[in-house]
Amino acid sequence: MVLDTQRPEGAMTGERYIKSLQDGREVFLDGRQVADVTTEPAFAPMIKELARIYDLQHTDEYRDEMTYESPDTGNRVSLSWMIPESLEQTRAKRRNSEIWNEQLWGQLGRGPDILAPYILMLYNRRDALGQVKNPNCDFRENIINYTHLCRENDLFLTHALGDPQVDRSLQPQNERRTVKEEDLALHVVEETKDGIIVTGGKQLSTAAHMTNETYVSLSATFARRADPKFYMAFSIASGTPGLKTLVREPVGMWQGTYGHPFLALDEQDAMLFFDNVLVPWDRVFMLYEPPPTGLGPGLGGGLNLLGWSNMCRVHFRMKLMTAVTTMIAKAIGVYDFREVGAKLGEMVSYCELWRYAMAGVEETTYIKDGVQPVGSAAALQNWFAFTSQRMVQLMREVCGSGIIMQPSEADLANPDIRKYLDLYMRGKDVDVEYKSRLYRIAHDLAASSFGMRQDIYEYWHAGDPTRNRVNMLRAYDQSDMIERIEELISKPLPHGEQL
Repeated sequence: MVLDTQRPEGAMTGERYIKSLQDGREVFLDGRQVADVTTEPAFAPMIKELARIYDLQHTDEYRDEMTYESPDTGNRVSLSWMIPESLEQTRAKRRNSEIWNEQLWGQLGRGPDILAPYILMLYNRRDALGQVKNPNCDFRENIINYTHLCRENDLFLTHALGDPQVDRSLQPQNERRTVKEEDLALHVVEETKDGIIVTGGKQLSTAAHMTNETYVSLSATFARRADPKFYMAFSIASGTPGLKTLVREPVGMWQGTYGHPFLALDEQDAMLFFDNVLVPWDRVFMLYEPPPTGLGPGLGGGLNLLGWSNMCRVHFRMKLMTAVTTMIAKAIGVYDFREVGAKLGEMVSYCELWRYAMAGVEETTYIKDGVQPVGSAAALQNWFAFTSQRMVQLMREVCGSGIIMQPSEADLANPDIRKYLDLYMRGKDVDVEYKSRLYRIAHDLAASSFGMRQDIYEYWHAGDPTRNRVNMLRAYDQSDMIERIEELISKPLPHGEQL
């Protein structure tokens, strides 16, 4: 079938987004199939929050900062889908990413602004992918049509890249294996006139239960394949028959009246099970062969169009953690302690280093093939995998035991106990209400199951940090310095003389 791009609807609205999720998708949570993800208590708060932000795109305040006029239809479409051709457009995309992350407090690693750049990078490499020929479809044409569909309808995507974590010593990319493992990783079962039939598992697909589409490709960690049936990239509607989504235990549900504002921002993570799923030929972007030279496993390659979505999120998250920790230090009277000031100063230094880096990334934008992407941010993403953990630790150290012991809203409202709370649980120049609520935010970020999930997510967000460091080493050009050192040691070293 041919993708229907003839009835574009433009930038997403909240109502349209909610209706789009009511498509009969098979989502499982805690042993049961969810009838409607939009009304499920574990999912509804996050979905409603995204719907609210989608509606912001149509307001007078945000319309020009979040949307632009489509060059094809004239409709207002999301800036997330713009391929920047100038520094002005690059900065406009940055502002759109800032708004998404300001509204979501920097807590969503898989918001609607995140995956659009993956498809845009595919689009930018359409000619290279088109060099791989298949008798059933044209990969280049598929990418063009699919990008148009996504942009003109503002579709929300997630991705699924990793193989099931069963036995990593027997993975499909391990050519040295002596025993053929079960076909657990996603693979092609057969071809039909309508498309390919695929079976297997994929992890970890964050937000899969509340997206319109899932982009499926290969993880950079497990990209090598000994069998061509494991090489593929495609995108598929989240409600496709045979696609089953198992969502993890919610970390955003809380009993009682304690008040945890960030727990509503649980984007959820999921396993995807493909049970003889038909992928139409016009949704296939790569099949049976490794990506063309110059394209990474995720098929983006080349240009850094991912920059702002993640960089803005990280920056807001850093500033939020620093501000909350600073406010708590003042609330419990330790702000002027030298060792506490050093911890807060360390957190501030991370915020400032990230701000400097964002300015540098913007400054190093360049024109290539008519596109102006931002400069490389690979080192930054890997650096934050470790910096995030350090900031969480600093917050815990400043907060002390108060992060795990605070009264609830019902406690505060109980006159039989309130006098004790006012006496024993107040802070320095702040009452118990202010202090307890502030600590609840810190608890969300650094002590709750939500906070722990965020910490783990940040560590693995850009892939295996160790692999990333090794890849950076191998890609880093040290030739000039090495040549100078080799010249220096090619003869007896000077002693007490000027080099």
